[in-house]
Amino acid sequence: MSLAGTRGLDDLKKQNLPGLEELAAEIRHRILSVCMKNGGHLGASLGAVELAIALHYCFESPQEPIIWDVGHQAYAHKLLTGRWDRFSSLRTLNGISGFPSRAESEHDVFGVGHSSTSLSAALAFAWARRGTPQWTVAVIGDGGLTAGLAFEALNNFSSREIGPALIVLNDNQMSISQSIGALSTLISSGGAPMFFEQIGLEYIGPLDGHDLRALTAVFNGLKLREVSGSPRPVLVHVISQKGKGYAPAEELPEAFHGINPLSEKVYNKADSPMRNQSYSEIFGTALCALAKEDPRILAITAAMPEGTGLAEFGRTWPERFFDVGIAESHAVTFAAGLAANGYKPVVAIYSSFLQRGLDQLIHDVALQNFGVVFAIDRAGLVGADGATHHGVFDLSFLSMIPGLRIFAPECNSDMSVLLKRAVSADGPVAIRYPRGAAACCCVPLINGIRCHQKPDSGFAPQLILIAAGAATHRVKSAIELLGPSAAGILFLSTPELKPLPSALILALQEYPGAPVLCVEDSILHGGFGQSLAVACGARAGQIHFAGYSEHFITHGTTMELEAREGVSPEGIASRIIFLLKQNQCNEKAD
Repeated sequence: MSLAGTRGLDDLKKQNLPGLEELAAEIRHRILSVCMKNGGHLGASLGAVELAIALHYCFESPQEPIIWDVGHQAYAHKLLTGRWDRFSSLRTLNGISGFPSRAESEHDVFGVGHSSTSLSAALAFAWARRGTPQWTVAVIGDGGLTAGLAFEALNNFSSREIGPALIVLNDNQMSISQSIGALSTLISSGGAPMFFEQIGLEYIGPLDGHDLRALTAVFNGLKLREVSGSPRPVLVHVISQKGKGYAPAEELPEAFHGINPLSEKVYNKADSPMRNQSYSEIFGTALCALAKEDPRILAITAAMPEGTGLAEFGRTWPERFFDVGIAESHAVTFAAGLAANGYKPVVAIYSSFLQRGLDQLIHDVALQNFGVVFAIDRAGLVGADGATHHGVFDLSFLSMIPGLRIFAPECNSDMSVLLKRAVSADGPVAIRYPRGAAACCCVPLINGIRCHQKPDSGFAPQLILIAAGAATHRVKSAIELLGPSAAGILFLSTPELKPLPSALILALQEYPGAPVLCVEDSILHGGFGQSLAVACGARAGQIHFAGYSEHFITHGTTMELEAREGVSPEGIASRIIFLLKQNQCNEKAD
């Protein structure tokens, strides 16, 4: 069977077992070839091909909704539901998303991108189908079950009348990294039947997650059951292999969880060309250096030791390293408890995932003024992962928290200096930094600000540019594009976003007639520019902003998205030209 020539799910249901197995091989080849070109979540999707085929073969999507947790494993689902021809556009600008999206297909019944939401959503879908024979299916990985949200949903599954509900536990012993915790140990040691039965679920399994005959037999058996009243929810436990069918991904599942575009060869970081270190790598190295001198420094991650740069810390000081699993809320409160006992915890977390621990940050850390450091990775645009992963909200929600200091390094040297200040602070500190390589900076930091350019002596600036953190480098590029036209500009930057350096406010007060353009890599509402405008009081009307407006930003390359949002070097240069011309007109009018 070839999906390229089918009419969709109706044709799928007519296939025999050899046809389904042939289809599985074709889907794997398609996923692999597109991910090699576009990047993507390769390992999990290769491991869930047979599962996706079996579910769509046996259930009637979208009337019987199939809800995928996180969405890392949903590429086969996309290919089976009418997106074969468009799949080559995966994760590209104007192409299909790397995650299930309600805007993309009626079969994507619940949008997703973060972990452990599927069970709560599935419970709601099953309640909406109470009194009908229609099944609701949730697919969740063993890593996803480490989050509190998943437990909260399980706790509620037996509390209300619902329609037929199936939870598929796709067990590959991993999330992004190795699954950890008591539940993971319980499942791997054979204790799953007792646990799930005791919380009110019917347990079936474990099944081979790549055996189409076994999977379809069980799912069809469930479909043939007579449904009356509120049937007991069923959990089917399947054992799968992350990266199935592609040897390098089977051998190195963490490396092939998510890949960047590359040629079809064994992925080896050592083979990559010389490059600047990433902010994550610099952070990890700097933290290890500080930890060597201070045994009170501890490191915490929520299932992201490699991505956050903490892997070396964990290898060097395993007793001071805590991977809490996909449990961001717990990570934050756990850090608060450690700080209460005299330790200096550093929580390394992606910006978009810190959203899941906001209440704990306010209530458990900031309110008690605990010295917890939040190393916030992936701040700003992250590119192809799209709306669920862009780190554009953290600065706004962090800025409102009393007593929390916020830093944003603009270069490699800033990271080490700011991290040292953060672990020495009396209260909470957040350090936000983007994905990717850190640039170098030769301009000295004096009283919290850098002066990159100023007009000739005796001339007042025609425009003041102020950049926050890593956005500085796009402003530099914009000035280079303008050439001599930028001669009358005063260009300042700061890595200290809260509180603002007094030297920055004084610099603005020195030139009360010049317009100001603030450039940042976050949404404008509640961001750096608005904080500066408030601090400047009566002068706020002269301050203009370049950042992200109040909407969810799609997927694409970072450069494409910056251009679309008007914050590329070219977009910033256009804003500068407009403001310079406007200022000249105002001067003539005066």
